[in-house]
Amino acid sequence: MFQGRELSDKSSQLDSLDGLRGMAVLIVFLSHTSNGEIYLLPFADFSGIGKSGVFLFFVLSSFLLTLPFIKNGKKAKNKTFLLNYLFRRFFRIYPLYFLYLLLALITSLTIWKLFNHHKPVGIPFVLSFSEFIEHLFLLQGKGVTWSILVEFRYYFILPILALTYSVIFKNKILPSITLTVLLIAITQIIWPQSESLQNDPRLGPYLPIFFMGSLLALFFYKWKESPLSSNGKALIFIEGAGILAIIVLIFMIPSVSSFVLGKEIPFNYYHKQFIVFGILWSLVVFSCAVGAGKTKKFFELSFLRYLGFISFSVYLLHVIATQIVRAMGGGMPMQGWLILIFTILISHMSWVLIEKPTSKIRLVKVTK
Repeated sequence: MFQGRELSDKSSQLDSLDGLRGMAVLIVFLSHTSNGEIYLLPFADFSGIGKSGVFLFFVLSSFLLTLPFIKNGKKAKNKTFLLNYLFRRFFRIYPLYFLYLLLALITSLTIWKLFNHHKPVGIPFVLSFSEFIEHLFLLQGKGVTWSILVEFRYYFILPILALTYSVIFKNKILPSITLTVLLIAITQIIWPQSESLQNDPRLGPYLPIFFMGSLLALFFYKWKESPLSSNGKALIFIEGAGILAIIVLIFMIPSVSSFVLGKEIPFNYYHKQFIVFGILWSLVVFSCAVGAGKTKKFFELSFLRYLGFISFSVYLLHVIATQIVRAMGGGMPMQGWLILIFTILISHMSWVLIEKPTSKIRLVKVTK
């Protein structure tokens, strides 16, 4: 029904993970609207869960981008393969990211003068020319762009880890797990999650989440080769682990924790639990990828998959949609639903006009 997979590696197509990506951006959307006291349903307060959605993006990205390296083994060392990987990552993210920043810069320079404001006003945020340059070179991240800065930096580390798994360790589980655990321990010594900043633009604190996603790709590859992949009891176990992880993640919604525990839980109470989120979302991703149960089928729902296809546009543009709808009238009925509909409309246009064309750019040939 929906044509969005042409932007990705068809050999790694997993419909349920499209839906999980849609869920990730929906989590971010619900968090940000709830933070502004805008609710799609009465008393449905999702404040403080935006980080959870971003961490799901991190796990999914590292999983899906590592998988082709695992599958191709030594072929992935080929210069063409590596350059195509970088080209695809750049053109998948950067064109829309650049236009988003350009909009912020132009509006910051013009709107406040046109409407006689006493200070700059920008859409989606105020951005000076020097900040514009810093954002382009991934040195600064305002608003939701902080996560783009983080993820883009991991794109350069991912091939090293993935090739270590596939070429040096020959896709063996034990040495790969040992290395990953060691790397996570080292990152916690250098960049402890407890000392991370709000929307920390550094890659270091989030490396454990990315490492888990990359290791998960190896688990998935080995699982598909294993007799366990057709073992009913094993599939039920994996399904149960995924459902349990989802239950814990729901409990970690601050409003839910407050209700269950009978005491007020701050909205940012769980924000620094990077490793916990990495483990929980990895279980959910693995359950969706290999399972055949209700969890996988839920995330294969057409609407969630569609949100997954346009998720990058939704992630960036929901901020603009929120600003515009709120400017039209703070007391507007069903404001949250209007923001969601407007977000989907402009995100679909962005996906069709910007994301799809630029994502198809490939490096065909490399001169040796």
